[in-house]
Amino acid sequence: MSYHERNIVTYLISGIIVMTIYSFYMLDLYQAGLLDGPDAGIELGWSALKLIGGSIIVTVVISVLVSIANAIITKESDFDKADERDKLIDLVGMKVGFITFSIFFVTGMIWLALGAPMQYILLGSIYAMFFASLIEGATRLVLYRRGF
Repeated sequence: MSYHERNIVTYLISGIIVMTIYSFYMLDLYQAGLLDGPDAGIELGWSALKLIGGSIIVTVVISVLVSIANAIITKESDFDKADERDKLIDLVGMKVGFITFSIFFVTGMIWLALGAPMQYILLGSIYAMFFASLIEGATRLVLYRRGF
């Protein structure tokens, strides 16, 4: 597995871990009724800030652990440099991720126009970013595997 593929897998794993923890946290807030009251926006704001901080910490820790484990196992210390193919793969992945998020976002705006509560649309936007990130990473991984 190349350096870039390993990084993509690391980000996918850390994203899944963070969103799983976030989902359980949001489920607790929902069951406590905190997403339906007048302070729902405040709760969502704080939860989003916690999500951002937690994802940074988890991603850094997992990246360091994977790099150390890879260096010990493979005895490699070199990092692959990005060439033109890597940049093209990144651009295609970003394009697919952007299109995915745009579809989720427009769908959320339609639901909002039909009367859905704003706090659930905001929460849906957070999950839309997560799913778009997963699809972007999967696209990049597929392109690396196919030899784009």
